[in-house]
Amino acid sequence: MTKKTLTIILFICSTLTACSVMNQQECETANWSALGYVDGSQGISSSQFSDRSSACSEYNIRANFKEYQAGYNQGLAIYCTENNGFFIGSKGRSYQGVCPQKTVTLFLKGYSKGKELFSLRESVNQAEQDLRDEKNEIAHKKDKLNGLKNSLIYDKLSPRERREKLDEIEEINQRPNLIKEKTQILNKLKRKLVKLESKLKY
Repeated sequence: MTKKTLTIILFICSTLTACSVMNQQECETANWSALGYVDGSQGISSSQFSDRSSACSEYNIRANFKEYQAGYNQGLAIYCTENNGFFIGSKGRSYQGVCPQKTVTLFLKGYSKGKELFSLRESVNQAEQDLRDEKNEIAHKKDKLNGLKNSLIYDKLSPRERREKLDEIEEINQRPNLIKEKTQILNKLKRKLVKLESKLKY
């Protein structure tokens, strides 16, 4: 398989859904070894061959399983490494259980660490969003605070209405404490992320 052939196949795959739908022209010109290599190197299940074969059978074209499987195994050798497992996990991608027994342990070792990093990064992102939302809420509530205070002074309120407004004022006044708490949570997560990133070297 030449580099030029692989590049062409990769380009074709980028234009198809998971490179699984094949039209008549693609079936007629298919390089089954290259297609298998692409699927294997992307960690796609070998059952993909059945989808390709079914698509081509509609045009009375027979898929070459032997060539596909040979290419697929070569692709798996690229995919099923510890470094790639870490990369896949760190991007939050799923693993379809394709790695053979001799390489699966190392792949999953990297994948597990990558997933841990991905999860922590997601937690940091969520904490940052929570802090932004809280700050926006405070800005909105500050505009309302003056209105509540004026209402207590100038409006004729029942005891119940007065109590409700006082409770709302108290809730607004407590918002800065929430900002402090969320900032502390975010900083703690960031420190944990920095520590994990320095520990994981891939």
